[in-house]
Amino acid sequence: MPGRHASHRTAAPSPWPRRLGLSVMAVALIGAAGLGVVSILDRADGECDATLPVTVAADPTLVPVLTELARGYAGTEPRQGDRCVEIGIEATTAAAAVPTFGGAEAPDLWIPKTRAFGPPVDEGLIEPLANIALSPLVVAMPQEAAAAVADDDGQISWAALVQGDASAVIADPGATDEGLASLVAVRTALGDQLERDQLVEIMTSVSQAAVPTVEAAFAATAGGPTAITATEQSVVAYNRDASGPRLTALYPAEGTFGFDYPAFAVTGADDDSAARSAAAAFVTHLETAEAQETLRRAGFRSPDGTAAADAGIVDGIRAALPELLPAPDPEVITELSRQWAALALDMRMLAVIDVSGSMNEQVNGGATRIELTRDAALAALQLFPPDASVGLWAFSIEQDPPNDYVELVDVGPMNERLLNGSTRQEALVVAAQSLPSRADGGTGLYDTALAAFQSVRSSYEAGMVNSVVLLTDGRNEDDPDGIDLETLLTQLTAQFDPAEPVPIITIGMGPEADMDALQQISAATGTTAYHAEDPSDIQSVFIQAMIERQCRPNC
Repeated sequence: MPGRHASHRTAAPSPWPRRLGLSVMAVALIGAAGLGVVSILDRADGECDATLPVTVAADPTLVPVLTELARGYAGTEPRQGDRCVEIGIEATTAAAAVPTFGGAEAPDLWIPKTRAFGPPVDEGLIEPLANIALSPLVVAMPQEAAAAVADDDGQISWAALVQGDASAVIADPGATDEGLASLVAVRTALGDQLERDQLVEIMTSVSQAAVPTVEAAFAATAGGPTAITATEQSVVAYNRDASGPRLTALYPAEGTFGFDYPAFAVTGADDDSAARSAAAAFVTHLETAEAQETLRRAGFRSPDGTAAADAGIVDGIRAALPELLPAPDPEVITELSRQWAALALDMRMLAVIDVSGSMNEQVNGGATRIELTRDAALAALQLFPPDASVGLWAFSIEQDPPNDYVELVDVGPMNERLLNGSTRQEALVVAAQSLPSRADGGTGLYDTALAAFQSVRSSYEAGMVNSVVLLTDGRNEDDPDGIDLETLLTQLTAQFDPAEPVPIITIGMGPEADMDALQQISAATGTTAYHAEDPSDIQSVFIQAMIERQCRPNC
């Protein structure tokens, strides 16, 4: 299965060519060089007194057909007054285009894949003109595999995609609209059926199979019956050009999102009303019947959902428009983006588990607290990516004299092979399973908390989230030689380095947990404490703490 990748939905803005003036031969050379810039120039038989550059920032998926349409538009001798209109096209993401708006490098016309999943935009800097195309998000699979899972209408459920036996791959939601739309679609379709920790489990599984780009997702289909999410148009383009397996587009039964390719006139530092008028005229040209037919031949649908007449026969898609979900709530996108960022972070965590005698207490006449903790730890190990660095301590009083704690597994990558031949993950499973047999004695909380903090701090690794997660059901019961809370807090405050933060995320379990002390310990390292008042909730509380790692130590 492809490995996990973390990335960010940002890109450095690149300047737009304001006066390109390229011949058709130069256009061909630039296209061959892969620079992604095309200029369409018409001199109107040499009668122009000047040219009017109109720069267009378009989503990369649209650029090839947009270039074809712009060349046809040049043949109509477009003008604004006595100036010949010059259309310059650059393939760019929304993340790269939006920061230029209002400045000298702003394009005159912006055509993103969609506004729904992109960065926020100052509405005062853009003027909506029209939607010029539509392409639904689909599930693509090799033909034989698709036939085995699709219903008679060529549909598949989002649940089957993320919970089924087939391998599923998505492009990184932190870097692609398609990946983020896939997460939001799953959340929208299945949200009412899933508990928070179940959704995180699904997202974690998906994160471990994410790839950096949509192109990498398509490449994954060559290795077997892999399902990917992509735009319908990209499936058409792949089937026309790829040497790999022919793909079939499947349509989610619960509905899917549509990428609507809206066109906007953009305000720049030297806003030119003539350029804005020329941009609007070009968009009007893109709405003509002839231009729309060209777009449909390229695999797009018209804004009303109409596909090419032979789409179902030639390109692996169906002619009927699938049910489209409404635009997602921005709060849902923010929540899922935050959760994904947490799961995608490189993690280095020391788990410190209370094994004092009180952890042997039964919960509601069933399992003991330490058994519930063991089960939560084992479940969490399944959520972590294989290359996560994890270690485990157990503590009570004098577990390893004179220390109140014992190191069961040192911190390191879970997939690392240890001297005994097992992986660290296997060692962590064995250690977690042993926790109930260790439960005895009092709670050496303060000495252990300081020792764990100092251990992780002394071995801090840059570029990772270094943290301590400490779970206890009680309050400090150490001997008189141990440190008190005031000393612990003084030491933590003095040693905490915001440039190399090591948060202690504390989790109190049950009604006897000293939540006041735990909150102070966490606060001293810039984080917060969690309380599983009902010990049976420990698994979901642990997962919640894991989700919020990415905002530490500032939340």
